Amino acid sequence: MLENFWYAVELSHEVGTKPTPLRLLGKDYVLYRDSQGRVIVLDNQCAHRGASLALGWVEGNCLRCPYHGWSYETDGQCSHIPADAVGTPIPKRARVLSHPVQEKYGLIWMFVGNPALPADRRPPIPAFPQFEAPVRPATYSRHVFDAHFTRTMENAIDTSHALFMHKGAIGASNAPQRTEIDDYEVTVGEYELAASLPIKVNRLNGVMRFVLQQDDPKAHKSYRFALPNVTYSAVQFGRYKIESIMVHIPVDDSTTVVKSVNIRNFLNQVPGLGHWLDGNTAQVGNKIMQEDDVVVKTQEPQIAPYQDMRQELLVASDATLIAYRKLLKQYAGPSVLPKQAISVEPAIG
Repeated sequence: MLENFWYAVELSHEVGTKPTPLRLLGKDYVLYRDSQGRVIVLDNQCAHRGASLALGWVEGNCLRCPYHGWSYETDGQCSHIPADAVGTPIPKRARVLSHPVQEKYGLIWMFVGNPALPADRRPPIPAFPQFEAPVRPATYSRHVFDAHFTRTMENAIDTSHALFMHKGAIGASNAPQRTEIDDYEVTVGEYELAASLPIKVNRLNGVMRFVLQQDDPKAHKSYRFALPNVTYSAVQFGRYKIESIMVHIPVDDSTTVVKSVNIRNFLNQVPGLGHWLDGNTAQVGNKIMQEDDVVVKTQEPQIAPYQDMRQELLVASDATLIAYRKLLKQYAGPSVLPKQAISVEPAIG
């Protein structure tokens, strides 16, 4: 749906010298690391008979097809056909597409679109400098949604559902029927949006009940969305902060794999307890997504109605969703060129 962007497509630690399959936007790719540890992304189907290269193996910098042994260089060019006699020219068509890759913040980013687009005209990878060298290694969460990725991303930046959906994973307000959200400002840039607003969770669940400062008047949550498939959230109680980058990998029209990278700024140096809290953080992340999945997969229409927002009744607390849909409407198409920043209306009736 969105071309000429850097898509976050995998967690860095999940890709090694064993080929890793990736299905993105209905198309199959294969990822692997070459002998220098660089991540390579190729189209998955062998140019010979269409076999999956993800079933093959890595030899040095090359990926060898499991069916007839054709070997592909990192640029996708076939360099060896075992069945041909020595000296036989390799056909020019014996190649697969190779795709630009970057590795940042514990994530692998793949450029999807026109490979001839100059690098200075490609939208940048969003900046998350705090994830470059965290005090403690990040934790990770993962969930497969039977939903379109526009719906999972909207869920991640929805400001008013948590106290209803996440009583199990996070906690609840003492007065859930009074969860008014004051008007808040959404900052919109060329390729992303951000918002921050106060939160109040009186009855925290699990370890957070003992670690975090409950009822802190300055407790707040920050949201961020960056085109095409990244959301960010930060929950802060006083001095304590938990941050997450969530990547929404659009497998196809009805399946989205959501993976998150989570860091925190507390209990990072306590032996034993820090390790235990790592596991708890990952478990809470998984539980939050499981709770969201129950509802998100039921939403109609399946794709968030960004072309005509009157299909749903959006209100003031949905300002982040309104801004998100405007960004989608602005950039959904065959090319991405810089445009003027857009304004955000407080509500749509």
